[in-house]
Amino acid sequence: MPKRPPKQTEPEALQIRGDDAVLSAVREWLAMFAPRPKPKLSEFMLEHACDDTGASITPFPFQLEMADAFTDPETAQLSCRKSSRIGYSTILQSFMAYRIRYDPARSLIYQPTIDDAEKYSRDDLEPVLQWDIVREVATFKPRHADNQIRAKRYKGGWIQIKGANSPKEFRRVTADDVFLEECDGYPWASKEEGDPARLAYKRNLTSPRRFSAAGSTPKVKGLSRIDLLFEQGSQEYRYVPCPHCGEMQQLVFGDGTGAGIRWEPKENPTRAWYRCVNGCDIDEADKAAMDEAGEWRAHNPGAFPRHRSFHIWAAYSQHPGAAWLEIAREFMEVRKDPNLLRTFVNQTLGEAWAERGEAPEWQRLYDRRETAMAIGTPPVWAGLLIGSVDVQRGGGGRLELDIWAFGPKKQRALVEHIEIDGSIADHTTWTKLDEAVGRSWRTQDGRSLRLARVAIDSGDGANTMHVYAWARRHPAFAMAVKGRHAVGIGQAIAGPTWQDLTINGRKLKRGVRLWTIGTSMLKLELYGYLSLEKPVDGEPYPEGYVFLPQGTTDEWTKQLVAEQLVQKNLRNGRSRVEWEQTRPRNEALDNAIYARAVAVSLGADEWTPRQWGKLLGTVAVKRPAPVKPAEGQAQSASAPARAGVKPRRENPFTSRRR
Repeated sequence: MPKRPPKQTEPEALQIRGDDAVLSAVREWLAMFAPRPKPKLSEFMLEHACDDTGASITPFPFQLEMADAFTDPETAQLSCRKSSRIGYSTILQSFMAYRIRYDPARSLIYQPTIDDAEKYSRDDLEPVLQWDIVREVATFKPRHADNQIRAKRYKGGWIQIKGANSPKEFRRVTADDVFLEECDGYPWASKEEGDPARLAYKRNLTSPRRFSAAGSTPKVKGLSRIDLLFEQGSQEYRYVPCPHCGEMQQLVFGDGTGAGIRWEPKENPTRAWYRCVNGCDIDEADKAAMDEAGEWRAHNPGAFPRHRSFHIWAAYSQHPGAAWLEIAREFMEVRKDPNLLRTFVNQTLGEAWAERGEAPEWQRLYDRRETAMAIGTPPVWAGLLIGSVDVQRGGGGRLELDIWAFGPKKQRALVEHIEIDGSIADHTTWTKLDEAVGRSWRTQDGRSLRLARVAIDSGDGANTMHVYAWARRHPAFAMAVKGRHAVGIGQAIAGPTWQDLTINGRKLKRGVRLWTIGTSMLKLELYGYLSLEKPVDGEPYPEGYVFLPQGTTDEWTKQLVAEQLVQKNLRNGRSRVEWEQTRPRNEALDNAIYARAVAVSLGADEWTPRQWGKLLGTVAVKRPAPVKPAEGQAQSASAPARAGVKPRRENPFTSRRR
């Protein structure tokens, strides 16, 4: 029989209970110093997210898993191809608040332009900094060094908002987070700087905790950054159940023959519903419950969870402005206008626009030629002249040279078209080209302009060595170019790359530099600008307007619009867009594209009004006053005016050493 433990006296029992109390108190005290588990971003949003008025926000179910990917340590990159009205900005706002409160980091947010960056700071970020959960750990005082318009500093981290339209915004900054906002709206890359999206993502390569995210409405198929990023990721789509048959399915706009949004009456909808893949009719009132029971499914699971990419569009949103009836009404309003329909596809469906349009009507362009402009005379606003040469070996051979003038607001004008007949193998043909590009042109206001650069097409293999040899004789002036459908997302020109050259049987390693032109994007831009209407009643010409002077021939005008973009189906079930010629000759189009690419490479799109003013002579350039020579000391006419002042360089756009 086991012995009973000795009976404790009352003082002994009190002592044991006292020891337990001390141990419990010690445990509680130590727990205060233990790291607290961080909540998921979805939990944080449900408890703390607010709108601009300070009212609480209830996230939609489809937002919650997207939000949790931001705080998942296994996810290094996130991409969201989206429409408007789906609340992606709210997720990013909440993540900024989360960072400040729980996980300080160095965060970079890139907007399309510096103006957009300042607007984002005022309208989207500033309200977040006033959330109660943020103010518990950080106070952003007005007019304080730590609270600038595009730079916010807090304990352990900072947030900088930058514009992708300035190369300086990508230099001398290293971050942990990089966020690309509306990256399909970023400017095109130049050969010197590279694509802004790629430059941005390089800013956190050295961070041991790097995280990158991009959210954007797509624009043009084949040229969309967010499309490319989505394809590289897990390709997740939202599947929701039909409330009647339970079938899990994606929501689609549809074409009226299968699943999709339906409405009545057709011309002026007053009622809309969704038809399930099995034919069930679903009411708008069921949308919330469908999303609550929905799930994200990856179509490219190999990228999960390292790079999660999501596609979401307005039909899933519970915003009143995204009701199925509103979407139907939007479509009916824009269906007959290609430009408005493109906006609907981008902003409402969250899809890239697949260009199928025909070329602009040449007769309309021919009829709208400028009566105040004459062939051979650059316009008064011209600050930059660029030549482009297309090499033709047919009919005995010829060189087609076009001179293009560029000015502020991306405007351009044909100045002159010059044909040089002669065999491509005959050196006298190239001598004639030397003479043609070496002359100067007198502008409408009397200024003398010379060519800044000349691009020459090297694409024809039979003529390539002759082109290379001519370009080699004019370094830093002649640019041998070759066209490709695309050279990188957002890039107009890439390179240069060194090419071997054979002259008189002698092979020269790295004998000439070759630039590659992204022709598809530039053709789309040109056709967009050619579609602009000529202003009336003294209104200003729009940005990007293309001027054709009196004297432009009908043949040249036809060549300018000699291609159209078509979509072709491939054997693997996919499709791609290609440019297809509609007539035999297209030299004018090629030359226009090459000249524009050179202008982009020179940075003309980023020149300020003051820089253009200097080229146009409308802004006076301050020069140092001459200093009187010391007594007994002569001053050479070629010497600088005073010690330490370098001789003024020639303007490369108005003069050039031959």
